[in-house]
This record gives sequence, structure tokens and C-alpha cells, in this order.
Amino acid sequence: MIFHRGETIICSVVVTDSSGTSVDPSTSMTVSIYDNFNGKEVTDQAMSKDSVGHYHYDWTSTADNLKGLYSVLYKAVDGSRISIAKSNFELE
Repeated sequence: MIFHRGETIICSVVVTDSSGTSVDPSTSMTVSIYDNFNGKEVTDQAMSKDSVGHYHYDWTSTADNLKGLYSVLYKAVDGSRISIAKSNFELE
């Protein structure tokens, strides 16, 4: 997706078990956002829970943010098990 600087980007993820059922991680659900030079805009911030297994984080970009591709890293921690998912968006 493409966003303009100054817009709020809603980063969302669904956590599921091996059978595809939505589940909550027992320890934490965090998000990190990196710019196209691997600079961190957000580091391990807690995500808001919408319902079982459904989480989001609202990040408001600024006019000073770099244009280009951003990476979003979602990290679900369930005891000693860590699951990671990634997504991308473009800022122009």
C-alpha cells in the first residue's frame, strides 16, 4: 500500500495456531517499523488487541519521514516461542 507523509498507517496482524484458529500470544504482541535504510521508527511497541488474535498499531508518519519502502515486523511471544511476521508499505 502507498501512503503519504503525515498520514496514519494502521499496521494490523492476525495471530493463528497451526489449525488457523485465532489465538492470543500468552506473553506479548509487539510491532517494529523500519525505514528503507533500516532506521527504526518504532521499536517493540505493544499492539492494541481488537479481538482474540487480532491486533493493530497506529503509526502517524510526519512530513520529515523519508520517502520509500518501510518494513513492519510483528512479534508474537508465547512463553519461550517467538513467531514473527512481516509486511511492507510505501511512504511518498
